Order: sequence, then structure tokens, then C-alpha cells
Amino acid sequence: MARIPTLRENDPKTPPEGRAFLLNTKDNVTGEIFNSIRLLANHPRQAANLIEFIRALRKEGGLTRTQTELIWTTSAVVNGCHY
Repeated sequence: MARIPTLRENDPKTPPEGRAFLLNTKDNVTGEIFNSIRLLANHPRQAANLIEFIRALRKEGGLTRTQTELIWTTSAVVNGCHY
């Protein structure tokens, strides 16, 4: 059981702000809502700011896609992530 609730867009208990955040952050290719987004939807305003910040870093950071992928992979290994 998750300690942080994962919000669902079709759950009547999901607050309207959380539902709007979920629907606005669906994956453009698959239409899927990732579990990390479902967790962030508990605080939609802060989550939207975080996502905007990450997008700015990725687009305006001056790193190539290869460098960015190397950073993500290295971070996963250092933190013991298996995925």
C-alpha cells in the first residue's frame, strides 16, 4: 500500500485541481498518466512548477540528449534504482 495516495482522474474523491493536473499531464504519445504524476497530483501547483523547471533544464540547459541520458542513468545506478 502506498503511503502517498495515487490520485485517479475518474475517482470522485480526487479534488478538482488534482484531476485537472492529471488530465493536463497525460503522456503525449500514449495518453497514459504515469504513477509519478499520480503522486505529484496531491500538490498540483507545486508539481506543475517542478515539471516546468525540469523541462526548462532539459531544453535550455545546453546538454545533448546523450549527456542527459548519461546523467539519468548514472543517477539511477548511484541511487540503486533497478529500473
